[in-house]
Amino acid sequence: MERQIEGGRAAVETGDWAEALQSLRHLLALDESCLDVLFDRYLDVACATFGLRVGVVGKIEGEDLQFQRILADSPVPFAAGDSRPLSALFAADALRAGASLLCHDVGEDPILSRHPLYLEGRFETYAGAPIRVGSRIFGILSLLDPAPRATPFPEEARAFLDLLADTLGHAVARREIEAARQLAEEKSREAAALFTTAFANAPIGMALVGLDGTFLKVNTAVCRFLGYSEADLLGRTFQSLTFPDDLAGDLSLMQGLLTGEAKDFQMEKRYVRSDGMIVWGQLNAALVCFEDGRPHCFVSQIQDINPRRALMAELDVRRRELEEANRKLLQQAAIDPLTGTLNRRALRQRLDEEMAHAVKAGAPLAFVMVDVDHFKDYNDRHGHLQGDIALKKVATCLRGAARETDTIGRFGGEEFMLLLPETGDDTARLIAERLRERIATSAELRWPLTVSVGVHVFHPEGKIVPVDRLIALADLALYRAKQLGRNRVEMA
Repeated sequence: MERQIEGGRAAVETGDWAEALQSLRHLLALDESCLDVLFDRYLDVACATFGLRVGVVGKIEGEDLQFQRILADSPVPFAAGDSRPLSALFAADALRAGASLLCHDVGEDPILSRHPLYLEGRFETYAGAPIRVGSRIFGILSLLDPAPRATPFPEEARAFLDLLADTLGHAVARREIEAARQLAEEKSREAAALFTTAFANAPIGMALVGLDGTFLKVNTAVCRFLGYSEADLLGRTFQSLTFPDDLAGDLSLMQGLLTGEAKDFQMEKRYVRSDGMIVWGQLNAALVCFEDGRPHCFVSQIQDINPRRALMAELDVRRRELEEANRKLLQQAAIDPLTGTLNRRALRQRLDEEMAHAVKAGAPLAFVMVDVDHFKDYNDRHGHLQGDIALKKVATCLRGAARETDTIGRFGGEEFMLLLPETGDDTARLIAERLRERIATSAELRWPLTVSVGVHVFHPEGKIVPVDRLIALADLALYRAKQLGRNRVEMA
């Protein structure tokens, strides 16, 4: 569907991004299960922020892009549900680079101006960013306008568009995981309903068994279950058809009926069929007495529970699928998707736990702040995609230098925090130097990078210090490391 864009002054024109960020916060708080509604809300914010008249959420389908939702205040040459070859769209260049693409005047761009979409004479301005869902590119968030902009987009516009596309990707991922969880639950309910129906309607074997275990009378269901004819079963004992490992338990329960300790019993046991196959049955038994109270025989119900056990195994598979879906949801909420380290919210929760442990145990807790040196220049020189790759490599180096008991989280941008429990000043400095050197000498980085490190060690000694104060002290040490030339460790 095409919807009209609401008016208002765009942040790219005013330079005031506060309202745009507030709109983004509202988007993050959305609990909307319908993707179409979710896409519409993101397009509203994107078009209003950039002041462009057309917004599109497209999904990659093979070599094509399918238009999921469209927001426009004038007719456009495509509709929601349509597909076009990627090669005919501006989006192809952004997807090929795996990074956002902003062009204020398509006619002046030597590449974009050759696209069929421009040759149709409809769009002069374009801004697009890939929508990532986990490790794959789901599609692209595109903004267009039939008129060119007078000036290039500011750098803040690129950052905001990337942020908008990333948060949309995370929202899509959450809904995909939730859909998988609901599907697993539905399959579990269907399996349970199938089991209940099958169990309720299945014929139940009936038998009268003498006090010595001899079958006195049997029905067709028992014969079918055990693989014998009625004539073959009569005169045989249940002992001869019981799997040896289950016989002692069966005899003990039957003895309880004879002594009056129990009125009936139920057990699951294995039987040996006439063909030698081992089968599971649920046995329910009670004692039948003469009028004078003397024991006469046992009445038994034998139900084939092999289908039930198979269904229980299937239910167990569904349960594990559900647990895995929930695990992914929890991981999504705690892990920074770019670096694989804890995100800031999860890092803060872990920090509270480590502080509580440090105070209770009276053990030191080291705060290590790590900041990538000259990262903006690195991004400007090599591009944001290479910058993202570099941050991943830095996180890998941090994990390699840290201990199993240490915590690593992304504090913001190119800054990381490590928590080193039960670690004094000397050891904290040693670990900080180790991680600094590992990054500086890493062969994994395409272009060299260094980090500056600030360390503060909290010694409880019965005193309570605000966590933000401890972080600030480590940050001051980091600032001093920057001032003294970078690529060094400073202690607070």
